[in-house]
Amino acid sequence: MLVRFWGVRGSIGTAITHNEVQAKIRQILQLASPADILSRETVDNFISNLPFSLRGTYGGNTTCIEVNTGPDDKDILIIDAGTGLRGLGNSLFSRDRMKGKDLLTFLMTHTHWDHIQGLPFFGPIYVPGNTVNFISSFDDIEERLRYQQVRTHFPVGFDEMGATKSFAHFPEGSEYEVYDLKITSKSVRHPGGCYSYRLQQGDKSFIFCSDAEFNLETMEDIGPYIEYFTGADVLVFDTQYTFEESLQKIDWGHSSAAIATDIAIKSNVKKLILYHHDPTYDDNKMDAVTLQAMKYKDMMAPSLDLDIQTAYEGLEIRI
Repeated sequence: MLVRFWGVRGSIGTAITHNEVQAKIRQILQLASPADILSRETVDNFISNLPFSLRGTYGGNTTCIEVNTGPDDKDILIIDAGTGLRGLGNSLFSRDRMKGKDLLTFLMTHTHWDHIQGLPFFGPIYVPGNTVNFISSFDDIEERLRYQQVRTHFPVGFDEMGATKSFAHFPEGSEYEVYDLKITSKSVRHPGGCYSYRLQQGDKSFIFCSDAEFNLETMEDIGPYIEYFTGADVLVFDTQYTFEESLQKIDWGHSSAAIATDIAIKSNVKKLILYHHDPTYDDNKMDAVTLQAMKYKDMMAPSLDLDIQTAYEGLEIRI
């Protein structure tokens, strides 16, 4: 499995601002010495050693993940259709994919705006001859997606998009097979409902668990979830809030990096990806969240081989 991150933000798309760009430039210039700009090689070396928040950005597009399981981009599963989907569609065209003869599949966790608003801007779904399948543990996923594109919400209707579209439902507790993947689901606490998905390919496992609220109260009765998460090679987990913020936002439907780390430790997960970043967090705040999670892991389980990373647009993970 090759997992690509096209959208990592939660709640609403968030563009980097003019002032934030200027602040990055100012900090970089303050850190640079004459020796750092002597040549292209010294410049590249200087940039590579900067904090991530200065040499790049985590990104402002909302939830969209590409899971590629076949050779030559043949088998593509897309998890959710947030604003990051537009860039993925353009990328598929540049790879000479989805130009009128191809198939891909969407796996939908739920249909809050930040998880579906990219679909009307997904170029491949307008191309006649393409086939786009939607699968979900919600049994009314077609009705939900159609409703987004009624005339009062969007000028192009769902049936006006030229690709052939199909829909499949598989309930929690069952297994769905596609692209050499065995997919199971588990409902998670979130306003309006949401599903986490576990993707198994051979002995490799990838779990996507965004828009899920776990807190101190639910941690007391988390056994079934630990069993579900156990041994995952990669766990992408909702960490929209700091632990302190999560105490003030009960029933808002999101978790913290501290809770995610506790769950990953209890489940013997190999790699934890912090995900669904709050729209108010700038890149400096994201660096701080990452560092805090790593320190917390070292305090709680210093000998455990758990890798923690924060998701950013463009991140690729091969499982």
